[in-house]
Amino acid sequence: MFHIRDTCILSPMGSERDIFSDNPKGVIFDMDGVIFDSESVWRDVTFEVNPRFGIEFDDAYRQGLCGMDEGSIRARLRADFPHADVDAYRDTLVPEAKGRLVSGMPPKPGFMEFLELCRSKGMRAGLATSSSPDRARKMFRAIGLDPEVLFDAVTFGREVERSKPDPQIFLLAASRLGLSPDSCIVMEDSLNGLRAAYDGGFQPVMMRDLIEPDDWVRDAGIPVFDGFDEL
Repeated sequence: MFHIRDTCILSPMGSERDIFSDNPKGVIFDMDGVIFDSESVWRDVTFEVNPRFGIEFDDAYRQGLCGMDEGSIRARLRADFPHADVDAYRDTLVPEAKGRLVSGMPPKPGFMEFLELCRSKGMRAGLATSSSPDRARKMFRAIGLDPEVLFDAVTFGREVERSKPDPQIFLLAASRLGLSPDSCIVMEDSLNGLRAAYDGGFQPVMMRDLIEPDDWVRDAGIPVFDGFDEL
């Protein structure tokens, strides 16, 4: 059983809870906002590009897109901004953000140490990201890592029909790890990702990035950490 200091939180009822007390067999990581501090890049580029296309929304709206695949994002934008050329908008925004992201961004402090600790306890590790295989591989390889070597299984958004908050991507990741959902922790920063993990029967853990936990996160008793160092 895992025994790590500072992993206990207060649930909504006030009782202590250790996220490792159920002896998990696997851990599945989201990429953007969890492993890499990339959500801030997406945020900055988004608000730089929005005025060029007459699109206006606040950061709460942008956060609601986090964790979704590209097709779902475009469909949501077309519905909400019928006057805008959404394809031209995303065809401008996405390459601009990707160009900044693949320049050698290091993983968040404590990630590698946490991954090594999980492995020392016999846990299998997976990556489940809505990003494209090309961008994900470039981000890892820019810092000398290969995701297919670093993780036991890698799953990308284009491999499933429905994006987060649907649990498909995590269910596929767990299947590739050879584990049941209830034996896996899912590390997520987005509300869409947490909902997907929760609905899929996983143990969600929120790694706080740009998005704050909402009432649903608190009511569901989902553990929230400010980073791997704290964890």
